Amino acid sequence: MNTQDDNARSGAVLAIDAGGTSFKSALIDASGGVVSGSFAQYPVCSDGTLEAVLATYTELIRHALSRGKVIGGIGVSTPGPFDYERGISLMKHKFACLYGISLKDSLAKLLPEIAGIPFWFRHDANSFLAGEMWLGAGQGCNRIAGVTLGTGIGVSFCADGKFFNNEMGSPATEVSVWNKPYRDGIVEDFVSARALIAAYQKLNPRYDFAGGAKGIAEAAKCGDKQATQVYEQFGADLGKVLTPWCQRFNPEKIVFGGQIAASFDLFAEALRQNLQPASGQPDLQAAALGANAALFGIAAVR
Repeated sequence: MNTQDDNARSGAVLAIDAGGTSFKSALIDASGGVVSGSFAQYPVCSDGTLEAVLATYTELIRHALSRGKVIGGIGVSTPGPFDYERGISLMKHKFACLYGISLKDSLAKLLPEIAGIPFWFRHDANSFLAGEMWLGAGQGCNRIAGVTLGTGIGVSFCADGKFFNNEMGSPATEVSVWNKPYRDGIVEDFVSARALIAAYQKLNPRYDFAGGAKGIAEAAKCGDKQATQVYEQFGADLGKVLTPWCQRFNPEKIVFGGQIAASFDLFAEALRQNLQPASGQPDLQAAALGANAALFGIAAVR
């Protein structure tokens, strides 16, 4: 990350990326610089108690406050379902302990010193794309999509500076693809980390699920033909899934992020060969900001 010793102007944003296994944060100034020593990351259990999850948030905020900088706002990037306008989680599949409560109000009770600081929330897929548009691979593009590939597939779309969201701030139903019908199931049955692992285990039953998609990528890079085959099939499926999507939205560029996109070179060619938009092929790129794109994206909301 681009680290600077001081804020470019008074009031850096405390950006928090609330992931499923860890929360991380940083103070980010208006130019995209990260305040020195402000980055922090703590593990979290998505099945944890309300007290434990709120404690993780408060640790991140206390760390930021200890930097001695003026905090002009606190932004949280989080998956849905979530009411992003009101700051209320509607998730039941993870972080169920937060369901129906105001996160801002709960944190302000624990940390009265933040009560007057503006709070905002953004869908994690939108945060990823916003970060890449601000400082990464999506700069200067008018019609752009962001696709995050990990435990599932997240899709975000922005045209002329406007994100295509529903009334609560999540990507609109027509933008999202994870639960759309595909082959004999839904998209995430074939385009996700679990899909990659399941496909590889059919060819290599002794593979340990704990090795994840990363372990399969490492095997492919070491010459494992079965691992290579699995990633190529993943790219083919992704291309077929995105073909009707591109025909509808006609993006100029698609930026790919998430843990699987770290191995973009293993499936990029199969993706290109199977992506058949109505007009010209969009520019396909891996994220430039890596795992920190969402932090910059939530800070971009000023």
